[in-house]
Amino acid sequence: MVTALIPKRCGSCGTPLSKEEINWCGLCEFSWVRHSGHAHCRFGERLDWRLQWSWLRLATPLERQLVHALKYDGDASLGHALGARMAREFTMGQAPQDFKSWSIVPVPLHRRRLRQRGYNQSMQLARGWSAVTGMQITPLLMRKNAGQSFTRFNRSQRIALHSVQFDWPEIPSTMPEHIPGCIIIDDVITTGSTLESMHHSLRRRWHGPLAFITLADATS
Repeated sequence: MVTALIPKRCGSCGTPLSKEEINWCGLCEFSWVRHSGHAHCRFGERLDWRLQWSWLRLATPLERQLVHALKYDGDASLGHALGARMAREFTMGQAPQDFKSWSIVPVPLHRRRLRQRGYNQSMQLARGWSAVTGMQITPLLMRKNAGQSFTRFNRSQRIALHSVQFDWPEIPSTMPEHIPGCIIIDDVITTGSTLESMHHSLRRRWHGPLAFITLADATS
C-alpha cells in the first residue's frame, strides 16, 4: 500500500506548495510588507549601533504566521531560507563590502528551549544570511536562563529582566579581538529589550562596531 505524500504548506499562508516552491508561496513573498521605517529612532542616541535594519513589518496576518511558523512549526529550513532571502534584499540596498568581514552573532536560546524547539531560529537565520554574504557566524554569548513571558511587563521592566539573561562563556577562544564588527541577528524586534540586553552584554568585553538585523519589526 502506497501512502500519499502530504504536500508541504506555505509557512506564511498555509496553502499547499508547488514543486517549485520550497518554504513559502510566491504570492505571499510578493505580499509581505517590507519595513520602511527608521529603525534608528527606536534607541535614539542611547546605544551606539552602527547599523539598524529590519526586513519586514508585522503588518498583516501573513507576516505574523510566518514568524509563528519559524519558531514553532519545527522546520529549521524555513529560517535558513528566510535568512538567505533577507540577505539578498539587504545587499541590494546596502554596500555589502562595508560589512563582509564582520561577524554575525545570533541571539542565543537557552538549552532547555533549544531542546524543546529543536533549533534556534536566530541561528537558522544567521546560517542563511552567511550562505549569501559569506559572513562568519560567531555565537559569542550564552543565555543564562530560559526566560519567561513578558506580556504583562512594560518596556523598562522587560529591559531590567532581560539584562541578566546573556553572558560570555568562560572560554578564551570566544574573545573576538580579530573581528572588525559584529551584527546581532534575531527574528523579531518588539520592545527592543532583547537587543538592548545583547548590546550591554557584548559591551562588557567587546568595544568594536555593533549592529543589528531582524527578520521583522513588530511595532513600526
